[in-house]
Amino acid sequence: MDDIDILLSMVENPTRRRILESLVREPSYPLRLSKELGVSQQAVMKNLALMEQNGLVVSSRVDSSMGPMRIVYTPNTEFTLVVEMHRSMFSAKVIGLGGSVEDAPDGMTEEEASRRIAEIDSRIEELDRERAALVSERNAIVESVTGPGREEQGTDGNIKQMTIEREV
Repeated sequence: MDDIDILLSMVENPTRRRILESLVREPSYPLRLSKELGVSQQAVMKNLALMEQNGLVVSSRVDSSMGPMRIVYTPNTEFTLVVEMHRSMFSAKVIGLGGSVEDAPDGMTEEEASRRIAEIDSRIEELDRERAALVSERNAIVESVTGPGREEQGTDGNIKQMTIEREV
């Protein structure tokens, strides 16, 4: 089996194609891919290992502020697969790109870009948790002050007006 046969056999699987499509948009790690694609994490890991073994993706370890290091996967940018299909002709070829990704912002290498994206994702997750805690605290305060059902909510779920009644 030559390189083209291997590449075509890799992308014939719909799950692997969906994983590649996601990784082309942004580097990711298995758990996130599993949730995004609705596929078990074990299936994602199995397909990523197979794609890495055959050169379609590359993995790197990045620090995580929320636990152990994460393995982040990116598509291998060392080559491009071109498939041409016409009525009486089919051809496929691999075009080597060579080198590292040069079009990353500020001259970042692919590894630096992956690391920075992982840092940003980690910070976003942290902000999401912080926001959820603040919304919960806010709702508890509003309920303790007004009692249930005493506030008027806007279309965005935020309280527009509170009516506070006290006995004198």
